[in-house]
Amino acid sequence: MQRIVATYHRLLADDPELTMPMATIEALIEALGASSATTVFETMKLVEGQSERLRESPQVANPMAVCHGSDFFKQYLVRELRQLPSSAGAASKDQQFEEIRQHLLRNARLFATRAKESREQIASEGRLLIPDNSTILTHGGSRVVSMLLGRAAERVNGSLPRRFKVIYAISESRRAESERAVATLREKGIRVAIIPEGGVAHIMQQVNIVIVGAEVITAQGGIISRLGTYQIAKLAKIDRKPFYVAAEQHKLGQTFPTSQFNYGVPAFKQDLLDFQSNKSPNGNVANGLTADEKRAIEVQSANPVDFTPPDLITNFICDHGIKSTVAMEHQVIDMFVS
Repeated sequence: MQRIVATYHRLLADDPELTMPMATIEALIEALGASSATTVFETMKLVEGQSERLRESPQVANPMAVCHGSDFFKQYLVRELRQLPSSAGAASKDQQFEEIRQHLLRNARLFATRAKESREQIASEGRLLIPDNSTILTHGGSRVVSMLLGRAAERVNGSLPRRFKVIYAISESRRAESERAVATLREKGIRVAIIPEGGVAHIMQQVNIVIVGAEVITAQGGIISRLGTYQIAKLAKIDRKPFYVAAEQHKLGQTFPTSQFNYGVPAFKQDLLDFQSNKSPNGNVANGLTADEKRAIEVQSANPVDFTPPDLITNFICDHGIKSTVAMEHQVIDMFVS
């Protein structure tokens, strides 16, 4: 395994609160610290090359999150470069950029700290959207959603805690993760009911609002998140239930999906479909499992995702307030185009 990939996985393992885009940023900062680059050109080339290795590695299940993290980091570097005096010579610019590079290395954890602070801000904003005596539907084990719901159940700055119930749709492939989130909510005194994802349509009439997280926010104001988010959003739309996405703005990026099977990242293929024409029953394989059962486990362990388009999203709950899907689209343009 290449060093950048090993660093990425180590960071995620060491800090369960770290998002994939933030792990990408920290891995790039470590690569920057270990490099011998001394000029602006060499540094930017290094960051681009390491980003590509991480993005294209078969050991990285979700290259879109890597794309968004690396784009965010490169854009940060570009913004810092723009602050260098235009009258400075090349040597002077390289010297000033070296100071920026050293600043990044000294403050590597600042990115992760800010990401966690973002969750606090999202929780403060989002708790105000929860009506008293309401029922919230969620799924996917999102850390930011768990924090938001936890804060809503607390007394904040003299305001009374919100009274609400949570319906948690659990996928068997992520049962342990979801059960941890459920246990955390119950420890705060929140009443939580667990249902299988197949029961979402059945209980939707009992739901007041839906709140989910996201792995990335796409360029057109949609999201890519855990498999099942798209169908929950469609069901919420049919029953006219508000569908909110709680997500940090560092998850914004230039990914532009055009369908459920084209996410705009050539290296990303989920291969969920495996058509069979054999009419005979599947024989036993390793551990007494049939071929179809083994295939289902392989798909589940890959943590598949789906794309929820912006027309199914009511609003985003971000670290800078409640934002529409159009506002998120404009922010992508401001960050990466202007």
